[in-house]
Amino acid sequence: MKIVFQAFWAACKDFYEEMFILVGANLLWVLLAIPVITLPPATAGMYYLTNQVAHRKAVHLRMFFAGFKKYFVKSWLLALLNLLVIVVLWVNYRFYGGFAAQWATMAQGLFVGLWVLWSAIQAYVFPMLLEQQEPRLLLALRNAAFLAFASPIAALVLGAVTLLLTALSVGLAFPFAFALMAMIGLLANEVVLRQLVQLGVRQAEEELKG
Repeated sequence: MKIVFQAFWAACKDFYEEMFILVGANLLWVLLAIPVITLPPATAGMYYLTNQVAHRKAVHLRMFFAGFKKYFVKSWLLALLNLLVIVVLWVNYRFYGGFAAQWATMAQGLFVGLWVLWSAIQAYVFPMLLEQQEPRLLLALRNAAFLAFASPIAALVLGAVTLLLTALSVGLAFPFAFALMAMIGLLANEVVLRQLVQLGVRQAEEELKG
């Protein structure tokens, strides 16, 4: 849990330091989210940009478009996979809901749990994809699952914080347009970087001490 709150404050600091670029990128993400075909790659572009910020690299708005272009196909493959998983889980949930037996209720609970687990893993996928030497989507999914299982409390807290940020941003409208996806991307990247350091996968850097 501590690692998520450390990452959150680091993400707030990141956003403040690169506010103009990140606000511009978030506005682009909102505009590109309107046509469905550009939503997944726009999200990939935001993760790519915020990954550079989390690494304390010099950033510019062109990085958003670089990520958009580079991960266009992979972002759509991930989106389609998520859609497939959601449909399968929902169909099974509805199917077992047709039975009045206790075992059916337990089965429904199982599929709800699987949905929560799958959703928690998704927060790690793109940050992991960007950290891998080989940017393979299946490998990123496997590594994301490993991170989520290595620290399940952190994964659940990250999911809860992300949902809270989303709810507040949508409710207030202003943060949604100017900051939401940038903050989500920063938070996810900061959490992944810190967990990789904690697991000894990458060396601790001065950049992660904020």
